[in-house]
Amino acid sequence: MTTDLTEKLKEFGKEMKDWDKKKTSVSGVTIVKLPTKGDDINLGLEINPEREDGTPLKRKGLFITSLEQWEAFKEIFSNTKAFDLIQSINNLKTPKTVAPEEAEEVFEV
Repeated sequence: MTTDLTEKLKEFGKEMKDWDKKKTSVSGVTIVKLPTKGDDINLGLEINPEREDGTPLKRKGLFITSLEQWEAFKEIFSNTKAFDLIQSINNLKTPKTVAPEEAEEVFEV
């Protein structure tokens, strides 16, 4: 599977222009062609989870361009202390409330 995928990415990368993005079958994962000198193909992943309606959570996602970066982020994301930090930060935020809809003014005839 990996060699087939590598060959498919190689061909795909030749067709892409710098900074072109292509959604993948993995929700929230996009392939990005990064600029490079010469004929090298430099691809990366943009990780940006999607909401239920398919829109991205953030304007720009997290770019990962190597297995080393992938492993480093994976380690941080699985760290319970990092999780405790983000959970505490989240608890500091005031819950968003939806403003009640104003009744539409009707012209009485």
